[in-house]
Amino acid sequence: MIDPPSNIRAHQAEQVLEITWPDGAADRLPYRALRAECPCASCQDEWTGERIIQVEHVREDIKLEGLEMVGTYAIQPTWSDGHSTGIYTWELLRKAAADLPKP
Repeated sequence: MIDPPSNIRAHQAEQVLEITWPDGAADRLPYRALRAECPCASCQDEWTGERIIQVEHVREDIKLEGLEMVGTYAIQPTWSDGHSTGIYTWELLRKAAADLPKP
C-alpha cells in the first residue's frame, strides 16, 4: 500500500492537480487526462477493464469543483461535467502520473 500524499493542490488556472508524495516526488496531473482515467463502472468496464470514456470525450475546459478524501487511501473528485463517482486510490494516481502525458 502506498502512503498518502503529503500535499494535494488544485491549480485551477492551469487545470492541473499537483500531488506531493512523502518521498518528495511531486506529480502534476492534467484535469482532462485525470477525468478520462476515472475508475468508476460508468467510465471503465468493470469486467474487462476497457475504457468507456476516452480523453477525446472530456471537454478541454473541464474543472475540478470539489475533492473529498476517502478514508486514508483515496480521493473522490467532483468534476464540472457533473461526474463525481470515481474513487482515485493513491496507487491509481501514482500509476497515472507515470503513464499520462505531462502538462
